[in-house]
Formats: sequence, C-alpha cells, structure tokens
Amino acid sequence: MTTPAIAPETLRDIPLFNGFNATDLAQIIDISSVHEFPADELIVEQGATSRDLYVLLDGRCEVIRRANPHDPKTKQVTLARLEAPAHFGDMSFFNPSPHAADVHAQTAVQVIQIEHASYDDLIRDGVLAAYKLAYNVTEALVRRLRRMDDWVTELAATDHDPCDPPRPEWQSFREKLFDRWTIV
Repeated sequence: MTTPAIAPETLRDIPLFNGFNATDLAQIIDISSVHEFPADELIVEQGATSRDLYVLLDGRCEVIRRANPHDPKTKQVTLARLEAPAHFGDMSFFNPSPHAADVHAQTAVQVIQIEHASYDDLIRDGVLAAYKLAYNVTEALVRRLRRMDDWVTELAATDHDPCDPPRPEWQSFREKLFDRWTIV
C-alpha cells in the first residue's frame, strides 16, 4: 500500500541521509515513495531481480537466506533482524544482480522505496544528492564488511592450529569472499 510522501524532517535523523541539506532531501523525496507492508509479508525475495533501495521507517524485518537459493525447501539462515532506520536492497540497487536474501516484515512496517531508474536519472543529471546517497550506502557496506572480516578472522583463528595448512573448504570460502585478491 502506498501512502503520502514523507516530510523532509523525518529523513534528517536517518543515517543514510547524513550530510543532506534541504535541497538534497527534496530531491530524494521526489524519487521516493512510502509503502506499508503487513506482518509476515515478503518485501524482497532471494533470487528475484529488482533494483530498489528500502529504508525502514517503522517496524521490524528479518533477513533470511536459503542455503541453496534454487531450492525453496533448503535450510534457511537468519542473517539479520532490522529495525528503523535500517536500509536494505543496497547490493542489488548498486549492482544489477538477484537479491541475496529474503526480507520479511516481522511486524507491520513502513518503508521508503527508492527506485533505481529514478536514482539513475539523478546520477545522469549530476545531482549531488545521488552521490551523497551512494557515499552513505558505501559507508554502511564498509561497516558490514568490517564486521564480516572480524567474524571471518575469529572463525579462522579458532578453526585450527595456525601452523596447519588451511583446510580446502576454508580456502574455497576465502577465494569466494576475497574475489580478485591473492590468497596466501
């Protein structure tokens, strides 16, 4: 369900819009829509291709990934629980690839939806707000990647004796995670 446009003051406290002035906020609002989803509704589906970025204004969501994306009966892993003002859909928003996980509404939720096609128009026009949004999303992805690095390091440190050669599955994981890096 679509609801009326959002007021600029609502966006001011959302980290994704840090550094935005009134003009920037107005430009983002112009390409945004606000939607409400009931509890248990699927908002983003793993494997589906959409290019939208979502900002959670109210409610809670759960990010769930199937171990085998092509088998709906495979084991599911909860990757995260999101609360306002979290955002999701950022990887597919900036890279045209299928969604890596499902996002389900745990409660009734309200989200801002930014469609990539409209965002792309801002980029083509050289609108500073579009670049600020990309910068802020990049900072959020870097924080997520740093947490992943910490987790991987902790996992590797407790996995085996440092003098032992890496196990094949660990080597495979590192090669997937650190694409185009030389793995030692």
